[in-house]
Amino acid sequence: MPYFAILNDIHVEGDEILKDLPRRNVVFLSNHQTYFLEAVTFFDLVYVRHQFPLEAPVLRFSAAEETMKKNLLTKLMTLAGGVTFKRSFREGGIDVQRPVDMDGVERVEEAIRDGWLLHFPAGTTRRGAPLRAGVSRLLHNTKAVAVPVRVDGFRDLLLHKQLPGKLFRSCSVKIHPPLELHDFYSQPYRKEAGQRILAELEGLVGDPRE
Repeated sequence: MPYFAILNDIHVEGDEILKDLPRRNVVFLSNHQTYFLEAVTFFDLVYVRHQFPLEAPVLRFSAAEETMKKNLLTKLMTLAGGVTFKRSFREGGIDVQRPVDMDGVERVEEAIRDGWLLHFPAGTTRRGAPLRAGVSRLLHNTKAVAVPVRVDGFRDLLLHKQLPGKLFRSCSVKIHPPLELHDFYSQPYRKEAGQRILAELEGLVGDPRE
């Protein structure tokens, strides 16, 4: 789209691996700086730059339910491919504690099984937020191809809160090779193994702690 292709500079690295990925059961695990600009960029990368057909893969993105109800644009983004769930740890900028939204987890897992999902394991745009432990369980449940993605510079596009509009900025998207998960998937889930996977992922896509 012109906002990225002309009015700002988006540098993409590692996207040559996209053509070799299966068209189903792939999850891209990315850090999260804005509500939806990373998702728009990824849709542009897959369907415009690389001209994949819309039905193969079916690309979707995960999002907190309350976030995607904020305004008309976020509601439209949900219709365009958002997979929503209720966060168990945060709502409306406030830390909370509540049971895991199992219906939401099932929607996320189904989206992975049916195609490609862009997922944000920190679950928030807050700087320095840790990755959520449940991501390792999600991977083990789906046995998905897990591709780490590091984005930088997207916060610099925001005029106010989550409203984009700044021009002539540089952003980057780095797509890493898929995680090596054969041994992790071949064994029953163990918390220690899940923590090792999470630590590896944190090193690739985690934001520095504030």
